Amino acid sequence: MTVKMQNKPCLLLFLVLILSCFIAQILGNKQSQALAQLFKSKLKEGSGIDTSQFEAILHANGTKIHPQEGLKEKDRIDILPGQPHVNFSQYGGYVTVDKEAGRAFFYYFAEAEKAKDSSPLLLWLNGGPGCSSLAYGAMLELGPFRIHSDGKTLYQNKFSWNYAANVLFLESPAGVGFSYSNKTSDYDANGDRRTAADNYVFLVNWLERFPEHKDREFYISGESYAGHYVPQLAHTILYHNKRANKTIINLKGIMVILSLSLSLSLSLSIVK
Repeated sequence: MTVKMQNKPCLLLFLVLILSCFIAQILGNKQSQALAQLFKSKLKEGSGIDTSQFEAILHANGTKIHPQEGLKEKDRIDILPGQPHVNFSQYGGYVTVDKEAGRAFFYYFAEAEKAKDSSPLLLWLNGGPGCSSLAYGAMLELGPFRIHSDGKTLYQNKFSWNYAANVLFLESPAGVGFSYSNKTSDYDANGDRRTAADNYVFLVNWLERFPEHKDREFYISGESYAGHYVPQLAHTILYHNKRANKTIINLKGIMVILSLSLSLSLSLSIVK
């Protein structure tokens, strides 16, 4: 009898958490729809207010798939300068996220060293905001190579994450690393909403270029300011999966590494 009474608060807390998650999902969907409608109405009224916060929603909702045929092989990297021999394939190149603005994101992709066909796909985003995922994440942290002190040659990173996953490094938003836009105002309009929308458009098009990963288990990870980028991209993915009533991206979980005086790794699983 005593045991049952002790379990009641835990059961009540569990039910409250489940109910709050359910309510938050409903309110989140309603908020996105309401913001999109408000944006359209303000455009018609010619109110002159700043509508940039709404543009990202419409941009992601109208995701365009650009032709990707043959681009995967064009992106294949035979060997990097000063690179040792490795037993995995690697790719690098651009994916257009806004054709009209000429906005394109640069990526570097290292396939899993073992069991690439069954290993999950993991996206890495550096934070900052403004830090390069190629310069930091790939070449200084979790990528397959490290740079020798001569600045000219590479050596294999024995702690690389591509021992366990197919790792995709993304330079985001426009203006970070090799990612760019032909529209100057895009560099001033970068915000968390725009970044989440652009990252989602990038992923959908990248998966067209690498269709073997479409149904693969997908994880998002990042550090520092990516504590904003990672969960907002996860929300965008789940929103569009539900909106389409199908799994567009098979998101399974997210991980954020907080860069403070101590490096703290926090893993969060996505409950569908």
